[in-house]
Amino acid sequence: MNDIKICPSMICADLSQLSQQVKTLDDAGVDMLHWDIMDGVFVHNFCLTPDIIAACRPFTTLTFDVHVALIDPPSFITEIADAGADIISLQFETTPHIFRAVQTIHKLGKKAGIVVNPITPLSQFESLLYDIQMVTIMTVDLGFAGQNFIFPMLDKIQNLRSIIENRNLELDIQVDGQINSKTYFDVIKAGANVLVVGTSGLFTVHEDLKTAVQIVRNTINTINEN
Repeated sequence: MNDIKICPSMICADLSQLSQQVKTLDDAGVDMLHWDIMDGVFVHNFCLTPDIIAACRPFTTLTFDVHVALIDPPSFITEIADAGADIISLQFETTPHIFRAVQTIHKLGKKAGIVVNPITPLSQFESLLYDIQMVTIMTVDLGFAGQNFIFPMLDKIQNLRSIIENRNLELDIQVDGQINSKTYFDVIKAGANVLVVGTSGLFTVHEDLKTAVQIVRNTINTINEN
């Protein structure tokens, strides 16, 4: 198994201290930062914007993965790239001409990913795997924190990992939704290697954010070694 990457979800950070939280997470040794852009249309929630991401970009050199959870993701690719995204993860279900959108991302010098909802089967996006660098499997319905983990997604993760290995692809599997101490073992053993950690998975683990990152890192390392 590849090294497991810790990817804090920035919508769960203290938004009143966002730049400081970015710097603290960088100092603590996380691997990536996950940014959700939601428009209140595709899901009934608003969060973050390209301007907010751009404002935080000077405070770290960490990889920024931006999840474009909008009704029309391709319309914002250039704006999100200009904001400092390194990986642009398109919502699969709202990007009808997705091969063209992925090509646009690559032309801008960025990595391309997709995010798939729990109801979307692997067969619908399998043909895209040669063209992208990351698949994010949602393990809850998109939009709000605090939902129950959907355990049938473990089969989807495992099947996706088998395809990646059988085809010798260089492709990360990211998981997002109730990724915490109750589910780390299951998702890692199924084949995920990038963990989006939010309120329950990181930001409430310890009052000191650096300590929280170390606790999460130690837990993940123990699982990955066994």
